[in-house]
Amino acid sequence: MPLVTDPDDIPDALLDAPGRGPCTEVLMARPTHFTVESAINPWMKDEHGNLNRVSQPLAQQQWDALVQAYLDVGVGVHVIDGAPGLPDFCFSANQSLTWRDDKGRRHALLSRMASDTRVAEVPIFERWYRDQGYEVHTLPEGLRPFEGTGDAIRHHGQHAYWAGVGPRTRLEAWQQVAEITGAAIIPLTLKDPRYYHLDTCLCVLSDRAALYIPGAFDQPGLERLKAGFTDLIPLSAEDARNFACNAHCPDDRHVLLQSGSEATVKALSRRGFQVIELETGEFMKSGGSVFCLKQELP
Repeated sequence: MPLVTDPDDIPDALLDAPGRGPCTEVLMARPTHFTVESAINPWMKDEHGNLNRVSQPLAQQQWDALVQAYLDVGVGVHVIDGAPGLPDFCFSANQSLTWRDDKGRRHALLSRMASDTRVAEVPIFERWYRDQGYEVHTLPEGLRPFEGTGDAIRHHGQHAYWAGVGPRTRLEAWQQVAEITGAAIIPLTLKDPRYYHLDTCLCVLSDRAALYIPGAFDQPGLERLKAGFTDLIPLSAEDARNFACNAHCPDDRHVLLQSGSEATVKALSRRGFQVIELETGEFMKSGGSVFCLKQELP
């Protein structure tokens, strides 16, 4: 299946994609060993150029509150334990991409992590998927990097993904992803190093609405987004810095969002979304928030 790059083709590609229901389960990784040990994105150092310091107990509290928020909105939570020496393991959006085929069978595509410090995370996720009966797929080593749902944002209601192309996922990988998953893949090139994953600058809310950071995308990407959504909501610079785009809307209704983004909360509330503000400040020190901390399960 070819990548969908012409804006004129995007509405039909989304309509023709197989249907997919809302997110009802997520996989989260316990932050037992979470810390900032090296700077692999622009958010991991303070204004003096020093690595950010994390409070592990506070991070655990924030993670627990996110788990409870998912449970409160009817989303089941599965938990996977990490291992010492894997400080970024808790960002469970990055190690894989999952889906169901037309016969209802569950699949997981494993990532090819960009940073050598994260490569060892993937086999732990692989074991979990195999234990749960998933069919597991891998990309050729030559297509590294590919970082799962850090760069693959599903279009609600369809077996289709908005696909980030940048420092964590290369364009050539997406063609193989399209062939393995059978999904419609719409690539978006990221041009600002602060928004190193697509999930830092795009949050799909429904089949028609999304939050986005306009300056994160090149012009062809902006045209593709405009073709795919009738209600694109731009973020202010302040809310972008507050990781408001790293929110998650599992069900076209509830939006789990880092606290403190007043303008974004108002924009969502005017559109009828129920906003659940959460504190993820410890994880923001490593460049992630709500969306980064979970993997949608099919």
